[in-house]
Amino acid sequence: MKKEDFLHFFDEIFAYVKKLLYFCTRFRKEDISRSRAEVARQAHNLKVGGSIPPSATSMKKHILFLLICSTLSVSAVERVSLQQLQSDWAKYINHDVCISDPLVVCGSFYDSLLLAPQRLFSPEERAEGLATGDSTHYWAIVAKNKTVSLCLHCRNQYYKVRTGDIVRNLKARVTAERQLLTGRSVSTRHQPADKLPKPKRGELRVVGANIENYFADLGGYAHRKTTPAQQDLQTRKLIQAMRTMDADIFAFCEMQVGDKAPQMLLAELNKKKPTYAYVSFGLADKDRIGGAFIYKTDRVRPCGEWLTAYKDTSSHYCARVALQGFEDLQTSEKLIISLSHFKSKRPGRGNYSTNEKRLENADSLLAAIPQAITLYGDSDILLLGDYNCYSAEAPIYRVKEAGYIEMLPLGSENDYSYNYKGESGYLDRCFASPSMVTQIVRVRPWHVNADWYYQHGAYKMKDKSYHRYSDHDPIIVDINLK
Repeated sequence: MKKEDFLHFFDEIFAYVKKLLYFCTRFRKEDISRSRAEVARQAHNLKVGGSIPPSATSMKKHILFLLICSTLSVSAVERVSLQQLQSDWAKYINHDVCISDPLVVCGSFYDSLLLAPQRLFSPEERAEGLATGDSTHYWAIVAKNKTVSLCLHCRNQYYKVRTGDIVRNLKARVTAERQLLTGRSVSTRHQPADKLPKPKRGELRVVGANIENYFADLGGYAHRKTTPAQQDLQTRKLIQAMRTMDADIFAFCEMQVGDKAPQMLLAELNKKKPTYAYVSFGLADKDRIGGAFIYKTDRVRPCGEWLTAYKDTSSHYCARVALQGFEDLQTSEKLIISLSHFKSKRPGRGNYSTNEKRLENADSLLAAIPQAITLYGDSDILLLGDYNCYSAEAPIYRVKEAGYIEMLPLGSENDYSYNYKGESGYLDRCFASPSMVTQIVRVRPWHVNADWYYQHGAYKMKDKSYHRYSDHDPIIVDINLK
């Protein structure tokens, strides 16, 4: 007997013993004098079977014994494999089933979980040939993701479940809409927390991250936190995460233009050492989105003014692309960091959604790099930011074709920085110039945000962890400048 079947067997025993105890408590003193025929009739109604004990006192023990022995034959929940259920769905409509296969949580929403045999990835992340116009593999992945996934409507426990958790022996009611229903909480096996090691002595740590509309001003722009309590909670979460990452340079996009937002953040961050300073994008405080470089003053210093390559005056975004040079105070070596925030997609439009705008963003970035090399006097370049492009999309290939190397690991279950409607992938990027590649020690996403449930625009106020300070995972880059 498999371990899963063994556990399922005892789950059934426990359920029917509870029914038996309920039945036994309803016996009263006058029931003792009931005839053997009456007791036999009740036993038959329970579908227990067997001979009738000679006395009502021993009857309860006898029923318990027979009930345990006959558990497998009286089970009301049919055990099926995922393949059986999906290939013959109509057969199980309005029936309770127990799915024998382990299922992975691919997304958690307000009242439902998206489940599949393994983590689902965006078609734009894995499709071959998409950047050149061949969408055959793209549509194959779309069809596969739709076929293998299940939508489970369950009790509101979305704060307790995160993407990547494992569900075993799922019991639920099958519906005609090809969905599952359950009124109970779903037990999951949580994946180990993604631990982030400290950088080694002498290494320079750089972090690129989207911090999801970090604004000092309340109200106004639709995506911002609208209450002081929500704003304070995001700040506390972000500071916890920053201290854990312990970066020498943070390249943050989706921060309010001007000085208010970085000053608000640093007022709390600098209550403990080390001391940070900032370089912000934009000339004045406005109700618009920009970004900032935040750096340790005892490790690096900025070289000159920041350089912008693309200003988007048609939306809430101020600078789509910005570059800044830094000098390592320990080695006197320099590097240039570009921080980009390409045009976002329209929901449901895939690779072709705002593709022209994102290609324009990529071209602006590439055109500005020679100017930055001249301005800062170095050719070691690190390209970070939220490109709003998955790995197989045309703007990513545009950057690669210009000679910049993708540094993020690709192809495994842990390679993603974002989750949208249950599909994972990289929207956040890390490219390096050829001279920079040999100086990079390690690059990885830190999974502290994308796997956790998030109700758009609000945090759960009791949550004091650093998880889900944003909807994007940060990209961690450790460098040994030479």
